[in-house]
Amino acid sequence: MAGGLFRDRGMGLLMLRSGAGVRRTGQKDEGQMRETIRKKVMADKQEYIPRQVKHAPLYELEHVDDLGISPLYKVRVDGKRADVFGNEFFHFAVLVYDREEQIRDVEVTVLDEFETAKIRPSFAGISFEKDNQVLKFRLPAGKRVVLEIDDDLLCPLYLLQTERVERPGNTSYEFQKGSVYNIDTLELKTGDVVYIEEGAVVSGRIWSRMADHIRIVGNGILYGGNWHKWNENGAEQMLVTILGKDIEIRGITLLDGGSWHVVPTACEDVRIDDINVLGKVITGDGIDIVGCKDVTVRNCFVRANDDCISVKAEEFQDPSGCADVKHILVEDCLFWNAEFGNVLEIGYETRCDEISDVVFRRCEILHCEYEGNQSGGVLTIHNADRAFVHDIHYEDIRIEDAQEKFIDIKTLDSKYSRDRSRGMICDIRFKNIEITEGMFPVSIVRGFEMKNEVYRPHDLYFENIVIHGKKMACVNDMRMVKELSDGFHFV
Repeated sequence: MAGGLFRDRGMGLLMLRSGAGVRRTGQKDEGQMRETIRKKVMADKQEYIPRQVKHAPLYELEHVDDLGISPLYKVRVDGKRADVFGNEFFHFAVLVYDREEQIRDVEVTVLDEFETAKIRPSFAGISFEKDNQVLKFRLPAGKRVVLEIDDDLLCPLYLLQTERVERPGNTSYEFQKGSVYNIDTLELKTGDVVYIEEGAVVSGRIWSRMADHIRIVGNGILYGGNWHKWNENGAEQMLVTILGKDIEIRGITLLDGGSWHVVPTACEDVRIDDINVLGKVITGDGIDIVGCKDVTVRNCFVRANDDCISVKAEEFQDPSGCADVKHILVEDCLFWNAEFGNVLEIGYETRCDEISDVVFRRCEILHCEYEGNQSGGVLTIHNADRAFVHDIHYEDIRIEDAQEKFIDIKTLDSKYSRDRSRGMICDIRFKNIEITEGMFPVSIVRGFEMKNEVYRPHDLYFENIVIHGKKMACVNDMRMVKELSDGFHFV
């Protein structure tokens, strides 16, 4: 029965209703599919519109393939067929591997005419054999890659490997393989464990407040695409934990939320590990760390049409979100920032006293696409409120395509500001960062001066910054705009 079984500790077995889902399948003639998708997406430019949070989806899912089956790609891994989902923006397969696996043989059939193919990240050095429309290559277990054909950024194939997560023994909520669940909002309590099994699709939101020791794990999908129109944003944030301690999110894939996807708020000891986020709408941030302490984001993939990672302090989820932020680590992750937003962002909302000890390291950035409204960038700090932002580290980062600004650091009064005064930015360190392909992006560091307020970002350190093979030795080398700021040190 569509909807499957929903296990609720203390409540027995409940059957969830399965509403009138919309199954978006069907294929076009070969040679026309990509062009049809491109025309549809480009004909209706996305625009952000403030909306009210909905309490029910536009329609409910009935089958797993209501997500849409890709008309462009077929995939086999170690000789076995893999499910390849597809909608107007994404063609992807979640490939679950076991820890003992080393190398996987992958075969991709492209159901459209193409001339060139590229597997990113390029640094992975994955070569392939091409036989007409079939590509064959060997993929290290655990390595996430993106296949781009004919340099087309609208229709790539995302191959997202995640390590198998076995069902925990103390599961509170279990969503089982092959079933879909329409949960609306699932509120968690202290000690709850959610398990979304590989092959399960859960439509709705997960939320908690003042709940500790929470685990949300598995290899299934948390889906938000039926809560908003395909080319419009929503207001529902998908996975929000407020004022919690000891929070673990591992292995799952979050798909097509109408707003922010993962939002720990005023939490401590948060571990986000080995998850995938695929967001396609404006305001569809990947992971927003709001007023938190001791957060680790490790081995994740985020493709967002807004900020991939954003560190903030604000009150949208709860007034407690306006808390100091410290001890944040983002490492070993892969990012793709589409048209809007930034890749690794601090801001704009900085409504606390201090944001410090934030480290981004060993990350790879496939694309930071062109935004065009002067706010997009790769490594960015937009201090639009009062926080003292300091001790921020960017280390061992490889960037393949930066169509927007490389570094964008500003103290400013913006449409997002609510504090009456601005904050200082200082002690920002960049080490071992390379841009390997694409254009040579500009950078901007700009302070703030208004009446009796002067806030000049200062003490910025640049060590081994390489753009297109050349080591940067000064501000001019980096094509950097420097205004109302001091203390730039190059090594």
